[in-house]
Amino acid sequence: MDKDKKTDKRKKVLKGECGYINLQKKKRLLRVAMYCLIGVAIFVLGLCLNKFEKSNIFSVIAILMVLPAAKAMVGVIVLMPFQSVEREKVDQVKSLLSGADVLYTDMVFTSTEKVMFFAFLVIREDEVICLAGREKEDMAYMEKYLKAEFKRRMFSRKLYITKDEEKFLSHVGHSAPAKEVPEELTSYLTSLMV
Repeated sequence: MDKDKKTDKRKKVLKGECGYINLQKKKRLLRVAMYCLIGVAIFVLGLCLNKFEKSNIFSVIAILMVLPAAKAMVGVIVLMPFQSVEREKVDQVKSLLSGADVLYTDMVFTSTEKVMFFAFLVIREDEVICLAGREKEDMAYMEKYLKAEFKRRMFSRKLYITKDEEKFLSHVGHSAPAKEVPEELTSYLTSLMV
């Protein structure tokens, strides 16, 4: 029993799975801290090796550590306003699925203009059904963005996006289950996620 719990804790949470956002925030914050510590360590090493003169190659290398730290910090800033969906809600949506249906949760997409959060994205027979993760989401923009992406990649799927959880659950429950979901579609959707 204890081994099963340890295995579950060590299991890698992939994009689109429950808990992804919360785990990524922790990992990315740790990465920022690591880059900062490495930069400080290189700077201090350079000071020690060069009789406390700041003008040395180690100082330049330490300054360059700001670049990966800044990149990692951008990821933290993008994910910070969002929380992972509760496990109970995920189980509730999973209970409505059958066949080859695909369920994604904790999805944060970025475009050149906005950051979009989908609590759930379900792929059924000929439809992609989404639940926006926040009340203030721009539904028109989200729909326009995803339709354009599907059209560009030639995915012929209807798109249904709502903010209302009851409407989402009803729509998922009344749509036809998928017999097969193209791997190109699932791969592309996961590539859009932060």
